[in-house]
Amino acid sequence: MPELLFLLLPVAAAYGWFMGRNSLKHKELKGRANITRNLSSGLNFLLTDQEDKAIEQLLELLDIEAATIDTYLALANLFRRKGDWDKAIRIHEKLHKLKLPKLQAQQIQFELAKDYYSAGLFDRAEYLLQQIVSCEPLREAILKQLFSIFMATHELNKAVALAAEVEKTKSKSLRIALANMHTQTLQDKLSEPAQSEVLPTAYSNNLAELASRYPQAVRPRYELAKYALLQQDTATAKGALLSILKQKPQWSAELLPMLSQCQMDADEWYQLLTLLADKHHNISARLLLSEWLAEHGSTKAAEHYLLDKLRQQPNIRLFQKLLQLRQQESAQAAEVLSSVEELVNAYLASKVLYNCRSCGFKTRQPYWLCPSCQQWETVEPISGVDGR
Repeated sequence: MPELLFLLLPVAAAYGWFMGRNSLKHKELKGRANITRNLSSGLNFLLTDQEDKAIEQLLELLDIEAATIDTYLALANLFRRKGDWDKAIRIHEKLHKLKLPKLQAQQIQFELAKDYYSAGLFDRAEYLLQQIVSCEPLREAILKQLFSIFMATHELNKAVALAAEVEKTKSKSLRIALANMHTQTLQDKLSEPAQSEVLPTAYSNNLAELASRYPQAVRPRYELAKYALLQQDTATAKGALLSILKQKPQWSAELLPMLSQCQMDADEWYQLLTLLADKHHNISARLLLSEWLAEHGSTKAAEHYLLDKLRQQPNIRLFQKLLQLRQQESAQAAEVLSSVEELVNAYLASKVLYNCRSCGFKTRQPYWLCPSCQQWETVEPISGVDGR
């Protein structure tokens, strides 16, 4: 009999293990059934436009199962896109309280900060973003969000303080944004009555440093050239303007009049205009070349030049210049041509001069910051038939 009991012990142990495993499976299946039932209930509330009840139902699941975080993130982002920021905030705040891997927790914190930004709670958004700005996978996106906050709150000096973080990224747009905001802070400081007499040299040096550190940006060099001309420092202005033209020849309409004040010799000026006109097909350079030909050669030579360029590249401004030259030749034709020129002027007065290469925003005024998409230095002179 004891031998029989000894033989039955393994059987009893196996039976106990089998029943215990079935019990765990039963509990797991029951838990999953509860999750499925709650999830289905929450989705049903969503479908019947009972969003508040849906959120409460779905948030209860977070205490049971954290593996569905991606679903909640998608739901919160959906609410944010719809403008239901309070609902998105509630979901992200609940997720933010969970114990998650560091990167996932930082991602949720970033999403919560975006909710706060959308809701106009800039201080809360900034606080959360400053905590995770060194997170490498998210650094660029976080900096862009912080810069948006600083522009909204007019605290551009805070962007300057993040220069070291910007340098850790490869983002050209962030460098351009930082250069523009830093330039604006320098201009604001210079305009203060108490500083206007003691900072001119420092202002010029700071702009030169910015231009050297951020060659991708146009504004520091442009402001440096404009200020240098006011100080009659034509050498500094010339260097800055030529540097911009080499990088952005489409800005010739704005820069060539400034460059003409920099005491360039005749040959250098002619070579520059020829380069811009022939290599870059710039309309402003061609207009100035036609004036040069009329002054140093003859009106006929200028007319032939304009006609040749009009055949290559039709442009209303070149046509307008041709009309002006023709009026100088014949008093009889001047009356007729002047009426045509008036029509051309009226046409040009209605046309935009700049557009944003990022969002397509059109305007007659130049902007460093696009009013539409809030991108820096994307509003540029237009090209084509109406271009300059």
